Formats: sequence, structure tokens, C-alpha cells
Amino acid sequence: MLAGSEHHTHFTIMKTRDAILLTIALFLLTSMVGFRIAGRTLYLSSVVIVITAIWAAVDSSKIQLKRYRSGISYGPVVLFLVFLLLWVIAFPWYLIVGHKIMTGKAVLNDGVTDVAA
Repeated sequence: MLAGSEHHTHFTIMKTRDAILLTIALFLLTSMVGFRIAGRTLYLSSVVIVITAIWAAVDSSKIQLKRYRSGISYGPVVLFLVFLLLWVIAFPWYLIVGHKIMTGKAVLNDGVTDVAA
């Protein structure tokens, strides 16, 4: 059995791996499915990127993402644009940071670890 900090690291690594695998699977699956609109093929991955960008922008306000120390701690508009431009990086990163916030493991900008209520 793993000790306290070792267990936390192992648990975080598992969540990071899961976020990356989910991103890859979602992108590959949706990249194969396309439909025609006005004579052009629109791949489902484009729709998924826009929907997850909207979700992240709205969710970031709810979880107050800007309060936490992270390289992805932006306001909703910037986060939306980052998702559109760099989805394959931003999506798993957002999932990982969001998981840390929800489990109380994220570090606030002032250096205090957030305690889940």
C-alpha cells in the first residue's frame, strides 16, 4: 500500500493518464465521422471541439479557475479561444486541473491549498 504523498502522486498520475487517453480516443473517434453541410465535409471532431470549448468556458466560471495556480487559469473567453486553437493540449489539461480543484488538491494563487467543502 502506498503512503500518503506517494498515493496522492499515484492517483494524480492515473487521472492525468486517463485525461490524455480520453482526449486521444475522443479525437480519433470523432475525426473518422463526418457529415456534409453545404457541399463541405464537417467532421464531428470540429463539433466536439466547439462544444467542449463552450463547456470549459462556462465551467471555468463556476469553479473559479482563475483563483488557482495553473498555466491554464484564464478567464472564460481566453479559455474558449485556447480550446479552439490548442484543443488536443487544452482539453486534457483542463480535465486534470478541474479534477485537482474538485478534489481539493489545487493550489490557490496565494499559495494556499484549497480544501474541498
